[in-house]
Amino acid sequence: MLPIDIILERHGQSEGNKASKASRRGDPHFFTPEYLDKHSREFRLTDKGIEQAKAAGNWLKSNVPMPLDRFYVSDYIRAKETAGYLNLPNACWRAEFHLRERDTALMDNCPEDEKNRLFALEQKQYERNPFLSYPAGGGESIALLCMRLKTTMIAHWARECFDKRIIAVCHGHVMRAIQMEFEDLGNDDFIRLDSSDKPADKIRNCQILWYTRRDPETA
Repeated sequence: MLPIDIILERHGQSEGNKASKASRRGDPHFFTPEYLDKHSREFRLTDKGIEQAKAAGNWLKSNVPMPLDRFYVSDYIRAKETAGYLNLPNACWRAEFHLRERDTALMDNCPEDEKNRLFALEQKQYERNPFLSYPAGGGESIALLCMRLKTTMIAHWARECFDKRIIAVCHGHVMRAIQMEFEDLGNDDFIRLDSSDKPADKIRNCQILWYTRRDPETA
């Protein structure tokens, strides 16, 4: 049985988010030699990301009964910083590498123009089925990410936290994969959500997904 409440939160805007967004618009100036020498695990929150995390923390404290029982966070720096800025009462965060970002291998920390130049053929293959296919340049498919989380974190929560209320601060694709498992979604559902323009289908920085076994009418 899964926990009474599971709250999933994506980290706030990071250096990587800001650089990638600019790169997609044709502006690669954030990809300096110093930046390219980092693994994406090291990306910090931007000032905007810090404000997003504080706002999310205020929302949680206003809408979710506190304190929670267990606190999980990806071991990526941007997730840890987000967890800290939530400023939740009695929080003792447990860093879990199983909650890490999806592995995109050679595409990790790569400007858009270089991706297009190096991985055009692989990207075309990937786009045929972005659920089952590995990212262009290698890494982890969404299907494998679902398996990774189902056999590690979801199994752990069902085994040890069935009577608990928990929060996990992690990453967009990680949240999507957990959503796939919790809502019994499949290949076509992922493609529909991934390609949707509806705001409700997106998982943006500091977005919250809250799953509960409690009836909101009766508690």
